[in-house]
Amino acid sequence: MKPMWLIFINALFTLLTVCSQAGTKKICTMTLNSADEKQVLQDLYASEKVEIIELVPTQNKNPYWLQQACNAGIECDVLLVSGHFGGVFFGEGVSTTLDLKELERLSCSNSCPGILKKPKDVFLMGCNTLATKTRDKRSIEEYVEVLIKNGFPRDLAERVAFSRYSDFGMSISQIFASAFPHAERLHGFASTGPLGKVAGPLLRQALRGTNAEIFFSKGPDTARLNKLFAGSSYRIVEPRKELDQNYKTLTCNAFSNSPNHNQDAITFLSKKLHLKKYYEPLLEATENPVFMMMLKETLENSTEVRRNFESFFTELSIARSLPLKMKVQIVDLQAQLGLIPEVVKFDQQEQMIRQRLNEGLNFIVTDQFCAMKDQLKNIELKSAWLRTSPEAYQFIPRLSQCFGSYDMGVESLLKEMMYSSDPSLRRESLRALKGHFHSQDYRELTKVSTQWPRRDRLELKYSTGLNSPTEWLSADVQACLQSAASRPDSSDRDGARWGCYNSYETVIDSPVKCHEFAGQFETQSVTGIAWSCLTRFEKDIHLGACLASADYIPDPENSDDVRWFCWSKLSQQNQLSRSECLALASSMKIQGNRFKANWNCMNRLK
Repeated sequence: MKPMWLIFINALFTLLTVCSQAGTKKICTMTLNSADEKQVLQDLYASEKVEIIELVPTQNKNPYWLQQACNAGIECDVLLVSGHFGGVFFGEGVSTTLDLKELERLSCSNSCPGILKKPKDVFLMGCNTLATKTRDKRSIEEYVEVLIKNGFPRDLAERVAFSRYSDFGMSISQIFASAFPHAERLHGFASTGPLGKVAGPLLRQALRGTNAEIFFSKGPDTARLNKLFAGSSYRIVEPRKELDQNYKTLTCNAFSNSPNHNQDAITFLSKKLHLKKYYEPLLEATENPVFMMMLKETLENSTEVRRNFESFFTELSIARSLPLKMKVQIVDLQAQLGLIPEVVKFDQQEQMIRQRLNEGLNFIVTDQFCAMKDQLKNIELKSAWLRTSPEAYQFIPRLSQCFGSYDMGVESLLKEMMYSSDPSLRRESLRALKGHFHSQDYRELTKVSTQWPRRDRLELKYSTGLNSPTEWLSADVQACLQSAASRPDSSDRDGARWGCYNSYETVIDSPVKCHEFAGQFETQSVTGIAWSCLTRFEKDIHLGACLASADYIPDPENSDDVRWFCWSKLSQQNQLSRSECLALASSMKIQGNRFKANWNCMNRLK
């Protein structure tokens, strides 16, 4: 039997712990657009016993902000997420985003329990956050256009719209329930919702009569919330009722690195006669080679399961408004699983591509193809597929850069364009022709380019690699670099290379020389050199140099800062066409930057 004093001490410790926990509550906020709703919670509940924690960094565009908040062990009693939403939370003029798929993966891995499992109430203040499959006033096509106007690339806009309105897959509400299965309530909107400046005052009225003790123990007054937000598609759902547990289990097992979990996912899929509800985890699992190998073996060993999958793919391939990228992925997946031969795969994919190209080229369609580079890497663009109208002519150079290769007909078109009087068309054609130049082309370009502006002559060097001996690093610089290369480790070698740069900066007197020098570095210390290659030659800045500098920098935030610097300078100097702008935008490493840059390209450039 324990001594009485020990029992007393244990009881006292437990009581103090409970009191401490009861006295310290945390409201976590993720503010990706307006802060109106956050300000309401701040005004009503912030005190010595209630801490408001903003998880989104305000001073930088760190793409790992959520994972860092998870790793910090932050625990939230209430979570508020506010921003525009279209499969991804985003804001106007900001680069930070929050992807629903990322929340799903973190929930599956249980690597963020304090933020995803602990909150009782989760406020998802954005349009469609708790949407069902029920149609609203917008069609799929209209929703796609809305997302594109907000900076979404077309392929992503089409995927989000298909997920929202089609009969395939889970509803957005069910996916959020899967990400927050332990919450007592999710708050959000089934369709379009009010802006923060409207939602904020309504939220204030709804919560004004709920003190902190009740707010954290029993939750907000749901009847009052529904009454005040009436007519705005406001919804409150209980995740345990909204959740499709089969979907949750399947998604987590398909994402898992455990072969046993992968086998559980395949066993479940093998028993389902109707797979249309589960197409998303199946498509995403294609990134898992173990899952794919096991699924292929299952299909080879069971005629019934194989027939079921064939029926599913047939049904999905003819779905209305199925995005082009998904169509291409589905055909590729069928080939990977041995359901169709490779020759059939290429025939079907070419047919899809030809059909889309036959509808005409514009900036958005070209950008859509360029977002599919991974799917197009084994496909040759053929001139017979192109409608070479005057309107479409300007898009061919960028389009050709997004396929794995192109035929002689396309090459001939590009070589005509590289002598164009339009500088942007000429530059893009030269970039598209990289690796396709012959000695005769070099001789002709050397002669013709003497009449071009200096900026275009510099761009030519990046596109063709056509460097005269005057652009080579001097013997003294090369000797210094050779000496640096003999140092024992990479940090020492790069330190010595910096010494070479400081000593010979005056003779490293062009962007081409500077980038050749930067190519010798082995560590992140190259970042300073990459920036210097732009800032030292700012008056001659051009897209080739910009992309070269950005590609040398491993940190995604810093790499994108280079791209923003270039966007600013080139647009100020009227040296950036819309097509070049979209190429720069698509190269951004951070999703929010791509959205923001896409919007700039479509709305701020002529």
